[in-house]
Amino acid sequence: MQLEEARQIIDRVNMELVPLIEQRMDAVVEVTRYKREHGLPVYDEAREQAVLDKVSARVQNKDYEESVRKVFQAIMDVAKEYEESHL
Repeated sequence: MQLEEARQIIDRVNMELVPLIEQRMDAVVEVTRYKREHGLPVYDEAREQAVLDKVSARVQNKDYEESVRKVFQAIMDVAKEYEESHL
């Protein structure tokens, strides 16, 4: 595969991810609203670990498992920042 072909694949996948990330953030807004109404903290260590474990279990190429976990940790970190700024 040539460099430009690989970059085109990355660009296509990025465009597919954008609406999924927006959908996830829509859910984060609802979680934030619930936490605000019920006085719950932003950080839930058990929930984060469960999410990472579920994601890891879905990785088919185990060479990517740690990278995928890091990506999802970063996504959750951004979501926590959003929650903190909106609580």
